[in-house]
Parts: sequence; C-alpha cells; structure tokens
Amino acid sequence: MVFSIAQYTNLTNEQNSWIVELSNELESFFEFKSYGNDLNELYFGLITVKPEFEQFYKKRKPRYRPGERTTTIDSISVKSVNCVEIDVKIDFADISVLEKNKMIELVCKNILTEIDCLTRLSKLKDFDYPSFKSDFVEFLKKKNINV
Repeated sequence: MVFSIAQYTNLTNEQNSWIVELSNELESFFEFKSYGNDLNELYFGLITVKPEFEQFYKKRKPRYRPGERTTTIDSISVKSVNCVEIDVKIDFADISVLEKNKMIELVCKNILTEIDCLTRLSKLKDFDYPSFKSDFVEFLKKKNINV
C-alpha cells in the first residue's frame, strides 16, 4: 500500500523536512502490506497554515477514488489506483512552536484520529480496517509515540 503525506504548510524548511521524513518512514512501513483490493493508496493532506491563509486551505471531506485514474496537476499526469485522500488540519500556532519529536507525535495522533473516516466510506468494501489500524498503532509504538 502507498501511504504518503502531502503538505500545505507555512512551517520552516526544517520542520517540513521532519514531516517528509515521517512520510518516507510510513511509506516504507506500509510498502509491502495489503489490506484488501479496494485501497491501494492512502494520501493525507497535512494543512498547517498561518491564520491569514486559512481561507484558502479548508479541510475537505475524505474522498475515495475507485479504479485507475489519471489526474493532471500543473501539466503533470499523476496516476492513482483505488486511492483515498484525507485532510488533516492542525492549528499553525499549536504545531509551529514544537520540537521535532513533539511535532511528529502531534501529526501522528491527528492522522490516527482521521483514519477512522475509512470506516465511513461506503464504497470502500474490501478493506481490512482493523488490521490496517493495528499496523498503524504498531508503527507509532516503534516510534515511541503514545496513543
């Protein structure tokens, strides 16, 4: 399964790199795992913007895109197969002041909260949510993140 975090942030380059590192670790952890035929790719949009940009970055409802699709973004074609997109919004004032470990913990806890929406996506039928959530919690424990 593909697991990735896209960022919409006003964080510093160093803070953004922490999130990229987390995303890479999650991608490696889930790379060879499968939880059914209906979900191959899981993308989280992490939104942490300054108050003056809030109006441009609203949290969207989770979206399931079944089948193979090609989307063009800025003249670049992106292919996806059975993907879910979930937004995670964290207040900029809460996250921007944190050190690396606390920031990663806050992001992971918010992702853990948001993944419950996977159980409410009606078209997502062949998906073993309990196993997926259990594996995600295992990942958090390996990173010493208390859940």
